[in-house]
Amino acid sequence: MDNELDLLLGTAIDSLTKVNLLVYLQENPGQAQPPEEIAGRVQRPPARVAQALDELAEVKLVARFPIGRGRLVWYGSSDDERVRRLLDLLLARYREGGEARAQLVRRALRESRSRRVEESKSRTVEEDEGEEEKGQG
Repeated sequence: MDNELDLLLGTAIDSLTKVNLLVYLQENPGQAQPPEEIAGRVQRPPARVAQALDELAEVKLVARFPIGRGRLVWYGSSDDERVRRLLDLLLARYREGGEARAQLVRRALRESRSRRVEESKSRTVEEDEGEEEKGQG
């Protein structure tokens, strides 16, 4: 189980915002809420929370509930038993505090920095390719 959690921390859980969202949703099972309300509860910017929730829903770590023909989306904890067990382990480590929590935070921050570097490299390559096309056109 620890290996699975480590894998999640190295891939899907790649920011401190996502850690906070998963902890909040795991502590409040059975409650679906709009991203703006969740953002207020975890004290993070609404746009960042909405994006993080969408990314977590894509990998099935949180549940997505379309409302009103999909015009609105609410989010809640996953009903998948395997996911809930993994997130219970995450929550237990988080609640332990001390070194266990510090390891989670360090891992999430490291993955967040790695992702930003990759995104920056990707944008630079795209910009360079765009400049080459302009020069050839």
